[in-house]
Amino acid sequence: MPVTINDVAAAAGVNPATVSRALRGVAGKVSAAKRAEIEAIARKLGYTPNVVAASLRTKRTNIAAIVVPDLANPMFAPLVKALEQELRRHDMLALITQPSEDRRERAELIRALVMHQVSGLLILAAEQDDAMLEMAMQQKIPTVLVNRGSGDRRFSSVVNDDHESVRLVVEHLHALGHRRIAHIAGPAFLSTGLARRKAFEELAQPSCDGVLPIAEAQAFTREEGLRAGLQLLDLGPGAFTAVFASNDLLALGMLDAARERGVAVPQELSVVGHNDMPFVDIVQPPLTTVHMPIAEMGRQAAQMFMEHVREGAMPATTRILQTTLVVRQSTAKAPGGL
Repeated sequence: MPVTINDVAAAAGVNPATVSRALRGVAGKVSAAKRAEIEAIARKLGYTPNVVAASLRTKRTNIAAIVVPDLANPMFAPLVKALEQELRRHDMLALITQPSEDRRERAELIRALVMHQVSGLLILAAEQDDAMLEMAMQQKIPTVLVNRGSGDRRFSSVVNDDHESVRLVVEHLHALGHRRIAHIAGPAFLSTGLARRKAFEELAQPSCDGVLPIAEAQAFTREEGLRAGLQLLDLGPGAFTAVFASNDLLALGMLDAARERGVAVPQELSVVGHNDMPFVDIVQPPLTTVHMPIAEMGRQAAQMFMEHVREGAMPATTRILQTTLVVRQSTAKAPGGL
């Protein structure tokens, strides 16, 4: 039979309530020496706490739900890893789920997670007017937004400084002599896509020649990068000498489009991405991109999440992390010395 809390109590010569307080680390209830003794006896006997019974009392488990918009996107793997590692340091397990694109199903996902008594939500999905957020607010469940720049002040968040990211890109391309810069924008219904497009229009237009060519992708995918890239190349030679893509997958699609049309990168066209996701340093040519502090973002988001879980209702706060530009071989001086 499994070892019970009563077995530990009998071996330690105390009552079960004392064992429970000692193993849960309740401050001021059990001396440090007695707690150490009880923990040692519990380990020796092979006692495992019944987390299901505990969740019935607290209405919460030690499980954090991480909601990832696209599990196929390589950017999210290191972010989820950083979140999970920090959560584990706080004895919190991670449940990882991907939401549907359907608004009703997104709301139902949050309702189902609440019904299963998760301790809270870490939402990496980044839609404007998101039904998941409405349901999270309705259910009053601790929620932290990660890599989301929508400006929703009801929730705490840890985000990238998109304006600064785009400034780094534009300044780099300008220093190389590029004055006709195109942009593959992310979907407007995603906060990062919208924020980076606005920053690009603000920062690139004043010193660019003519109207900025912009193609909007319908998703942050390589396939959409290819489609948008071909759309831009259809504008004809000389329409632009550089492209800033809103994320690395779109940039990879732009490289595909350039190869398909016989446009040499970077000799004829410079390409810049965003995120510095795994393996973009080994594509041909290696991609110049904005590096996001993913590990730090995950660590800070998990810590913020634990603060909300432990303290209950807290004012929403936003932490903005700075980025750096990683210059590789997909950018070069503008052709013709422009």
